[in-house]
Amino acid sequence: MESHTPFLRVDLLTGCNNLVSFSDALANDFDNAALGPLSLIAVDVHQLSKINETRGRAFGDSLLRWFGFAIKDLTGANVYRIAGEDFAAVLVGETHPIHADKAQKLFQRLNQDAEQFGLQQPVARVTVLHFPVGSSLDAAVVWKYLNEKHSFTADDQAFNIIEVDPNLKMRYETAQAIVFMAKRITDLGYMLENTFGLAYTDPISGSPNMLAIQHKLDLALSEAAQKNSPLSICLADGDDLRRYNAMGYAAGDDVIRKLHTALTSALRPTDFLGRWRMGDEFIAILPDTNLEQAALIGERLRAAVEQASLKWLHPTTISAGIVCFPQHGLNSSTLIQLAERSLKAAKEAGKNRIVVTE
Repeated sequence: MESHTPFLRVDLLTGCNNLVSFSDALANDFDNAALGPLSLIAVDVHQLSKINETRGRAFGDSLLRWFGFAIKDLTGANVYRIAGEDFAAVLVGETHPIHADKAQKLFQRLNQDAEQFGLQQPVARVTVLHFPVGSSLDAAVVWKYLNEKHSFTADDQAFNIIEVDPNLKMRYETAQAIVFMAKRITDLGYMLENTFGLAYTDPISGSPNMLAIQHKLDLALSEAAQKNSPLSICLADGDDLRRYNAMGYAAGDDVIRKLHTALTSALRPTDFLGRWRMGDEFIAILPDTNLEQAALIGERLRAAVEQASLKWLHPTTISAGIVCFPQHGLNSSTLIQLAERSLKAAKEAGKNRIVVTE
């Protein structure tokens, strides 16, 4: 199941991986241990600053979210937002011609669909960087090509394919400065994880807190809307946990941690679990999941807690309410409100049960 640690390396506007994640992955050849065919598809929103100025930043943000989704959808690759208007998709394996073909289709899709935003073509500029097979990546070379990609072509065309020269001549001072910059970005990432991890993490259970859940839910809903796919939410609450709290705060905290472990064990790798508020509630975000599938997952969560708690000091159960986007609502506040209503109905009906919103 997705954890809150990689969540901190995600661009919160687009849902793509962020610059820190890119720098870290670059240092490890993007997990291309076999040193097979690797290409970077560099995409930038043409004249984003002008778009923000004339159409407003909210419009520019919606355009960036659309870019992020479209790049992930058409390339099937890891996608990074490495600057305000710049994205990079990393394609590993297959062949360079296949990579180029995907990039060409992406370029056509982005610019053809620009009409829905009322924008003139080209709205996107795409550059394909083919790296030599059998060679490890040189961070300085990668960054130089990314930063100066338009200068490597004879004209200012919106779509270009570049064969990367791994032996590109650079002044020693320039190369060292680029490498140092990349290392500083990675170091910054670790510092941010340590510093802001506290802001996104529930101190008792170690799971994502309300702030992290809200960010994740907003991103997940945006992506579900773009993909026209369902997304379900399961709001679960422990039943009669006052018995633990009556024994002291240590016992109450311990059962919260045990609940988190039991719930996590019953979820899929793509699901997201966090502690809601500061009581006994947890929220599971279930992407690409319709209401019927969510009901089955909810029952699995209920059974997992019931079974695991047989080894606890007091046998424990949960009640849960389930809602689904888009049939129950189009925004997080509406969906959570309905999930809370269904959770209340589960409690009133006798607890230890799942109630699906009608």
